[in-house]
Amino acid sequence: MPGASRRRLALRAGFQASALSLILSGAGWFALRSAGIDVRLPVFVWITAGATLTAGMLTRFYVQFAVSRRIARVVRVLDVYARERSLQRLPDLGGDEIGEIGRAVNALLANLTSLEVQMIEQDQELRSTREELALKRALGEKTAELEQRLRERALLFDIVRASASERELDSVLAEIATRLGEALKLRECMLFLVDAKTQRLTLRAAHGFEKPGELLERIVLFDEQPLGKAAKTGEIVVVDDLEALSESSLWEPIEQRGSMAILPVIHRGTTTGVLAVTRSETSAFSELETGLLAAISDQLGLAIRHTQLFDELRRGSQHDDLTGLGNRRLLRIRLEDELHRAQRFGEAVSVLAIDIDYFKALNDRHGHPTGDAALRKLAGLMTRNLRRIDTIARIGGEEFVVLLPRTNAAIATKVGEKLRSMVESTAFPGGEEQPEGALTVSVGVASLHSDETGADLLARADNALYEAKDRGRNCVVTASQPTAGSARSLTRSRI
Repeated sequence: MPGASRRRLALRAGFQASALSLILSGAGWFALRSAGIDVRLPVFVWITAGATLTAGMLTRFYVQFAVSRRIARVVRVLDVYARERSLQRLPDLGGDEIGEIGRAVNALLANLTSLEVQMIEQDQELRSTREELALKRALGEKTAELEQRLRERALLFDIVRASASERELDSVLAEIATRLGEALKLRECMLFLVDAKTQRLTLRAAHGFEKPGELLERIVLFDEQPLGKAAKTGEIVVVDDLEALSESSLWEPIEQRGSMAILPVIHRGTTTGVLAVTRSETSAFSELETGLLAAISDQLGLAIRHTQLFDELRRGSQHDDLTGLGNRRLLRIRLEDELHRAQRFGEAVSVLAIDIDYFKALNDRHGHPTGDAALRKLAGLMTRNLRRIDTIARIGGEEFVVLLPRTNAAIATKVGEKLRSMVESTAFPGGEEQPEGALTVSVGVASLHSDETGADLLARADNALYEAKDRGRNCVVTASQPTAGSARSLTRSRI
């Protein structure tokens, strides 16, 4: 409290005390007079004036030094706390009301200090909680991103693993299409191979269609947008809304809604295939996901080339160089597969053993180049007139075996007779100088019986072929029921 204020307070209290003393003195004088006590007025006036002045002065000094200073200390402490938040405890101001006020102020300041401490602690705790939540959120985002990266790496690893397997290209591509469709939650996934010479794409694997097998080998021309554009330009094509395309520019089996991403499969600068994927939502392929698909398409280029090289190596090891037909190794593999299928499903299996009549005479008369030309022409004739599921193998110089899955003895005999007749009526190099005036073949037919091995089946067909030779050649003989000890070696030479 400022000094002027304290003086005014003390002076006002002194005046009030003097007035009270004067009033009390006057009341006492009237009381004395009423009681009959003779008190002289001048004397009483001087006594009253002295008492009044004394009371006023004493009251003034008491208020100024005993009351106002203690109140000023209380005010100063509160003012310092309000301005500086600095806690200064009041000393003991006595046992009167001012002392009670001082103690109340000290308690108030203590409570305010505790409240501030609690607020600081709560603020720190709130800040820590926010930081923890931010860290958890960031950790969750990083964890999700890491899991996505791991899924992507696993997907790429699956593609590498599939491409490194010893399987045919169509089987590898089918597994990759299915794996991509499931892992990336695609509506449809298609893998096309590119034939740059004919300017067309051939669908080799599909996922997400109701009957994907019926779509395989379907052709897409380069001028069909947008699939052809990706194949022709080697650039990524993203269609955010398929409904915006005209019907003629979209390949008919693809549902015309949602979005699609089309990526060229490139190996060493050459586009070898096209990867096309769709989703039911529009604009469903972000830049990040398109980048992943681009990495997958790059790996697909390596996978396709690796599998093609492996097919070439396998074909070289399982096919005859001269005719392009299968060899003994391929025949053994296919025969084991068909025997297993026959045993499991109860299907019929037959084989034809075929030998060119008097082939040695053809070679001796015209030389091996003419004989090789006749072998190639016979191989082409049989390939064109047999089914794709049939296996034709050249197992010796002029010896062939035809494996006929799901074919009984009666039908196999008809197939053998058909081939024999076609060979006889076809002009072959040097055939006009053969003993019968044309190139001919002898055919032995055998059909699988229960509990019979592949070697037994081939041996019975070989025996039937020898019987056809014994009957004068250029005929078809069907083997009878197998008997013990009736097998002859398939490697015996014939003329």
